[in-house]
Amino acid sequence: MQAPAAIDDVVPPQASPQLVSTYSTNTELGEVDTSEDAIDGMGAIKFTDEQDSGYFGPTSNIAFLRHISVAMAQASGQPHAMHTTLSISNTTTDWMRVTRQHGNTNGSSSNRLEDRVNIYALPPRARIWELIDEYFQKTGQLLPFIHEESFRETYFEMKRTNFTKARRTWLGLLNMILAMGCTLTVDGYATAEERIAESDIYYQRANGLLQYLLLVGQYLQGTQKSVQAWTVHGLAITTAFQLGLHSPRTTQGFAAIECEIRKRVWFGCILLDRTLSMTFGRPSIIPEKYVKLELPSASIQVMGQVPDGDVTQRIDAMYFQATIILYNIMYQIIDSCYEQNLGLAKSPPDAEIVSMILNGDRQLDEWRYQTVPALQLRISHAPLSSQDIEQIEVKDKTVARFNMVLSLRFHNLRILNHRPILEKFLDSARAIQGVEAGMMHQVYISSIETCVDSAINIVAIVHNVVLATGWRRDLLGAWNYSLFYSKCLPPASPLTRSCLEASLTVE
Repeated sequence: MQAPAAIDDVVPPQASPQLVSTYSTNTELGEVDTSEDAIDGMGAIKFTDEQDSGYFGPTSNIAFLRHISVAMAQASGQPHAMHTTLSISNTTTDWMRVTRQHGNTNGSSSNRLEDRVNIYALPPRARIWELIDEYFQKTGQLLPFIHEESFRETYFEMKRTNFTKARRTWLGLLNMILAMGCTLTVDGYATAEERIAESDIYYQRANGLLQYLLLVGQYLQGTQKSVQAWTVHGLAITTAFQLGLHSPRTTQGFAAIECEIRKRVWFGCILLDRTLSMTFGRPSIIPEKYVKLELPSASIQVMGQVPDGDVTQRIDAMYFQATIILYNIMYQIIDSCYEQNLGLAKSPPDAEIVSMILNGDRQLDEWRYQTVPALQLRISHAPLSSQDIEQIEVKDKTVARFNMVLSLRFHNLRILNHRPILEKFLDSARAIQGVEAGMMHQVYISSIETCVDSAINIVAIVHNVVLATGWRRDLLGAWNYSLFYSKCLPPASPLTRSCLEASLTVE
């Protein structure tokens, strides 16, 4: 098996040439290479509408919001909410119905977007190039598992032949990069709905391919399509196993750059696995013991349009290494503090929870103060200010983005680590009393202060970047990325603060 062919011919799609596009475009594809249809492994899959029930376990924001809702209900004099919302015996509380509004309500499929998109069409070439640049300047650097120079060379070759010999699998990857580019664009749209509509057109055109599947997983996290995100994630991991990307022995047989791309795609699968496990509150699909490959190399160039032999240690690779190590800590925290989101009936004793949280803190501190500085990056120790944003120079934009994203991920994971204590407090219907109060009082206060401190850091980063002007407003990239980290933070309202003070009072 040859690496380029294996990566590029995976799970090709079933095309629908009868579909008619209502989206204006300057490029209509001619003859499309469909020779790989014989090995179709994905074409029969049809995604369901986002109206399916799904399990959202302990680490999900939905689960956390239940605790907050009950605490707020109790504070406003509705203690009965405790029994109806958080009853341990009521396992159905972990199941939520995810729905999405559709324009079509008459039972006909003629108005559905996917039935109106011409999968063989492309936007004007200037727009294609603009969106490719947008992707590789942002997400392509944050998750560098697509070789930029090779991708651009393939695009130029396809353009020279007017895309008449383009494989549908490669066109699927192109369209997903265009879709991601739309979601990453800060300016140029009158409304958010316009941005979403254009990106969804490219998404509907795309099909097939492992790297494509990883991008689809990223894309769907920013839409109301959680069922599809989880399904695509499973397909990506199954395909990765089929290609042997997880195997050090298999990887040894490839040239250096091919070996590196295979390795990065595998780690891309792992990062998406950890992210979705945390987001949906579900068990990870890839166990930690399956992660045997060495970290991506910082000496091999993956990003950039042309070779750059002068750089010995590439900052995008070092950022990728820092992210992988941090997400390994995330796996350990979910495994210990949340029991891999298995939804077990009994929670561990308080002393055991405290021990696990302290161990998570130790790992996070080691990563923050040793791993990150060694990779020439840094985590913010104090809330970011508007003056800090203004002092960033354009030449440092990429490194500043890496540092901000790592800071957001660090503080989010720090909150996740301490959330079991915060949730115990939120679930408590009375002040802590007796011997337990003397031992747990400081623990509760310390954990809650840690959560609030990290929440303030997250809000400061997102707030000041969003309010910045010019190119600095673009430091975080996708809007949905910023929203995820700021939409579900520890409550800090006056009402909640008064609850904290009242419940933690010890005579």
